Amino acid sequence: MARPAWLTKSFLTSILLGIGGFLYGFDSGIITPSLALSSFLGYFNKPNPPLRGAIVSVYQAGAWLGSASVGITSDRLGRRKAIAFGCVWGVIGAALMAGAAHVAMLIMGRLLVGFAVGTITGVGPVFGAEIARTEERARITGVNQLMVAWGFFVALWTGVGEGKWHNKNEWRLGFAIQGIPAMILLVGVLLIPESPRWLCLKGRHDEAEKAFRSYHYDGTNDEWCTEQFTLINVNIKEEIEAQRKLSWVDLIKTPSFRKRMFVGAFVWAAAMLSGISFVQYYQTAIYATLNFNQDRQLLVSGLYGSVAPVACLISLFFVDRVGRKKILVTSSALLSVSYMIITILAALYPAIPGQPTNNAAQRGIIACIFAVSANYSALLGPMTWIVPPEVFTTELRAKANAVVQVIHYSISLVITQCSPIALAAVGWKYYILFILTNALCAIVFALAYPETRGKSLEQIDEIFGDVRVISEFDAEKKAAAETIEESGTKSNV
Repeated sequence: MARPAWLTKSFLTSILLGIGGFLYGFDSGIITPSLALSSFLGYFNKPNPPLRGAIVSVYQAGAWLGSASVGITSDRLGRRKAIAFGCVWGVIGAALMAGAAHVAMLIMGRLLVGFAVGTITGVGPVFGAEIARTEERARITGVNQLMVAWGFFVALWTGVGEGKWHNKNEWRLGFAIQGIPAMILLVGVLLIPESPRWLCLKGRHDEAEKAFRSYHYDGTNDEWCTEQFTLINVNIKEEIEAQRKLSWVDLIKTPSFRKRMFVGAFVWAAAMLSGISFVQYYQTAIYATLNFNQDRQLLVSGLYGSVAPVACLISLFFVDRVGRKKILVTSSALLSVSYMIITILAALYPAIPGQPTNNAAQRGIIACIFAVSANYSALLGPMTWIVPPEVFTTELRAKANAVVQVIHYSISLVITQCSPIALAAVGWKYYILFILTNALCAIVFALAYPETRGKSLEQIDEIFGDVRVISEFDAEKKAAAETIEESGTKSNV
């Protein structure tokens, strides 16, 4: 039986790389039910809002450090070894959290797990984009969001199980499970070929062609593989020669790269300003304001976690067919509307302890929270993994993606640290922030974002107005492209 056309070797590799996304989702999600478990709260002496914020946000701080190091580790060690490096810290961090004897040990473990996730998510999408064909690039990089959703799903239902266990150490189970995907990815990533584009960047052309063929050769497309690899190789030579080994400073100095940085960074900024981190981490606190007990908080959070995998799976069927810009504008606009409804219902029908509650209003708030998850998981979330890697040149992709992830985790750190304090201080008025931020993001996407769907990584530089410094390789590159056109195939990588 023939393998489906979409089930390519590069797509299968993206599923392995997506374990990094699963780790991200699970690590992010497991703290949510933990903060609702009486055994966890009792063991750590019922941490106050600032300490709870620190327990959650230190993960973002670790991810910030991990993503900041990616530009160095990924460029020097290669994509595979950089991911493996992050996995090692993930295993150590999970062990510290599972065995935490006091809050300092818990925080240190969470810091290391965050470092691991920052490293892995900083490299994984880059790796996936570099091995993907143009027509499957969005699907391949979008797999990360699907795996994030599944990680969050498993984490929240693990929390439900912990709540039913009724053991004083029940909260340690989820923290211990964190080490499993990190270990699987550590072993698996060392068994696959390196990124052909990174090997070309290092001048290891024979290894690069072998790696390229391992991902794309199907036994019948020898000529296509030769032509495509030639085009990639020539393009990377041109980038290196023309750009003179661009440094970190060139991300700001060069106008076209500033535009690339804006496009790559703002999509992640919009994702964090969407309020998804607040909802994911502190949804049990939101349910507590609705007077839900522990079991009900955990159950609803588990149901919330079930929404994202379905939404992400659906997105894989249209993410390569609909323009990036249209998806971004639609998502942010709908998120703003969702928070507006939540704010109105919470303001008009507050849940006051000891007094009857409006059940219809409670169901409406929960429905909108679920809608936020579905929207983000199907629309905005996948774009955060798709857009940044594809708008940077090979020479700068690792460095620029590292900066993007630093911005991502910086905003997330602020939101996760401040949210429990703000929720305790102003209640439903805090939701107004996300009405405004999402509306602003929708406007920016509509007015300032280019469309990159259907463009190869080597063609996207035209969108950003890159100015060629030399043309030494233009003739060779043009000849390779013309050969591909004549043979009936276009540049698909």
